[in-house]
Amino acid sequence: METQTIPSGLGSRVQEISQSVAGAIALAALGVVAGFVSALGINPLFAILETGWALFGELLQNYIVQPGFGLVAAGYVWWCDDYNPLDRIQVPSLEGVAWIGLGAVGYELAVRVVTLMLPLFGLSHGGHDGQMIPTWRIFFDHPDIIVPGLVVMFVFMAPMEELLYRGVIHNALEPALGSLGRVLVGGLLFGGMHIFLSGGLISLLFTSIFGVLAAAGYERTENLIVPIMAHAGYWLMFSPF
Repeated sequence: METQTIPSGLGSRVQEISQSVAGAIALAALGVVAGFVSALGINPLFAILETGWALFGELLQNYIVQPGFGLVAAGYVWWCDDYNPLDRIQVPSLEGVAWIGLGAVGYELAVRVVTLMLPLFGLSHGGHDGQMIPTWRIFFDHPDIIVPGLVVMFVFMAPMEELLYRGVIHNALEPALGSLGRVLVGGLLFGGMHIFLSGGLISLLFTSIFGVLAAAGYERTENLIVPIMAHAGYWLMFSPF
């Protein structure tokens, strides 16, 4: 009986894709572990700050995992010394600005549409019940935290998360996958992370949508500022305080 073999070219291609995806999954998993460690280490510090500056400390409680992401991204850059994602930070073009808007506003619209469809599948989501106050409204009512709040979101936390998931994980997929593959796999890995850090299939679904939008904007513009601004912009405009 003749044994069928995989052509060497196809076999090497499959191996390249498998290694690339496995590397990206490993980085995402390491990010989850680092996020948990960051939460354990930083949450008490933010709680101490909350006793002296209650509202700002409460804001910081929303961003206890991002420092862990930043450490993983920094470790990757150190290990892979021929690549620096900071080289892909630049002033956005008009197209980049459009992608920023699509990432933030488009994601919110997608969440609202999908939320309406969830009961058809016996699911529900209470994140848009009108009871939660968006961050921008808190800033408007409490001007003393506007500057530190914006710095936390736009300068530190969103960049650390996007450096890992777009700057590092997306880059790890570049050698083996085309544009569509990088966007879909990177977006799903971003969503998969939230199963462990946020919990539930609904979180996976919603955050995967944002992950795909952010990855598409980054893929199209090759500018890390685009997903960073979209991410922080969503937190500011729509995320509950």
